[in-house]
Amino acid sequence: MFRARSSAPDFIKRIVWNRKHMSTSIDPAGCPEDLLEHLRSLDPGLSLLDLGCGAGNLRAALRLRGWGGHFIGVDVSSSAIETARTANDPDAEWHVSTIDGFLPIAAKVDVVCICESLYYVDISVVPDLLERCRQALVYPNGRMVVRIAHLDRHREYVELLLRSGACASAPLYVLKP
Repeated sequence: MFRARSSAPDFIKRIVWNRKHMSTSIDPAGCPEDLLEHLRSLDPGLSLLDLGCGAGNLRAALRLRGWGGHFIGVDVSSSAIETARTANDPDAEWHVSTIDGFLPIAAKVDVVCICESLYYVDISVVPDLLERCRQALVYPNGRMVVRIAHLDRHREYVELLLRSGACASAPLYVLKP
């Protein structure tokens, strides 16, 4: 059942997520508290790439906490990205793309977040995705934070993260360059 999420063709993912996000609004409260707590020490000048950003809840929550760095949001749903753009944040950029189709990026970033969306990527391409994310990180202090709340549903992904060197404090998995 859950394998269908990652193996669906990109155009199907776009249709499903556009439909889901048709009436979405930006909701900072929709960002998991454990992820925000992990990012609380984020320097105001650092940059963050959010893969699977939806309507930009992470950006909104971080802004409410005083973070002013450059934000790059990527989501397969053009509806979600349209909603995210309504924030008119001059220090945010938005891209409609699949997670695995976006990287490599031209600019280096300090943090890559993949919150509850890694399992929408086919597991066979996740090792390459993780490597491309690592290459996008600013060395030596960059970090990638992956959140997977349902270990029982996504055990294969969690095991792959751990084999890739992630430090685990479930549901957060942190990888460094």
